[in-house]
Amino acid sequence: MARRSASRLEGFREASRQLNDMSRAMARNVGKRALTETAEILARGVRANVGPHNLTGDTYESVDVEPAKQKKGVAVEVVLADIAGVQLEFGNSDQAATPVFRPAVDSNRQKMDDTFAVLLPIEIDAAVLRKAKRAARKG
Repeated sequence: MARRSASRLEGFREASRQLNDMSRAMARNVGKRALTETAEILARGVRANVGPHNLTGDTYESVDVEPAKQKKGVAVEVVLADIAGVQLEFGNSDQAATPVFRPAVDSNRQKMDDTFAVLLPIEIDAAVLRKAKRAARKG
């Protein structure tokens, strides 16, 4: 199996401190907002790798960014909802694998990291302002 490339984001100590000072729900929503745009970059890369089906285009159109269905862990996920997506990604006895997610991750890794690095502090600041406005209204 190929070795995965690692990425390192720096300069997040202050952001981490601010997230720890927030309530869990607020921190989760900040992460979800910052990750949604980053996940959309990945979804565009996957769509570029899939190529539309000649007749229906279902596989291409089924790539989407959705909220994760679990309570803990991941906030958003990029899904390939078409039933043929598993066979396309991993192959089967009749069809060779045609990976679409791993090449999209590898080619867009730096762009996703940079986008997240820009959006996270913006979302944290916006959440702090919303919290201050709420506190001022309560009064």
